[in-house]
Amino acid sequence: MTAIWKHKFGRIRVDPMAHTVIMGIVNENHHWMLVVMYPHEKKTLFLDPLGEGKGQMKVCLQSTRAFMRMIGCKVSRWTCSTLPHNRQQDSTSCGVLALKFAEKILLGEAIEFETSQKALHELRLDIATSLLRESDDLSRLCCYCGMEEQDEEHWICCDICQRWYHHQCVQRPPVDQQYLCPGCT
Repeated sequence: MTAIWKHKFGRIRVDPMAHTVIMGIVNENHHWMLVVMYPHEKKTLFLDPLGEGKGQMKVCLQSTRAFMRMIGCKVSRWTCSTLPHNRQQDSTSCGVLALKFAEKILLGEAIEFETSQKALHELRLDIATSLLRESDDLSRLCCYCGMEEQDEEHWICCDICQRWYHHQCVQRPPVDQQYLCPGCT
């Protein structure tokens, strides 16, 4: 979504009309904001945890219209609006709030939730737990090259962090000695 915001459409390989909702985070100067596009309804929602300014709303409208125009859609009636939502009270919770906004929108719920420091800490833990629970199984990947294991390849495990590597990827260290990976040396 940041690429759309910045009018850098070249690498985007999505057909918006094949989806009812396209949702993503815009990261601008380390600040997270949520953009939700509804291609068939010709509208965009923009939610900034710090509050939406007129200039940002204009950028959102112009960038999403330009993207849709680029893929061949008529955008003359395209709109951009926002929804009532909690405001960021500190300098570090924009990502947590933007993700919670996204969840509430996808669930069709009002964007209302507790934003105390304790509540934000709990949200961060919930997000981390969800990411870990829903992540792909990476146990068959070399921690150096990221490629899957092959039947004839030899593996070596770091004696400190217990991560596995293709023997070849780490310059074939002696297998009869203690091995420390590049991150633990």
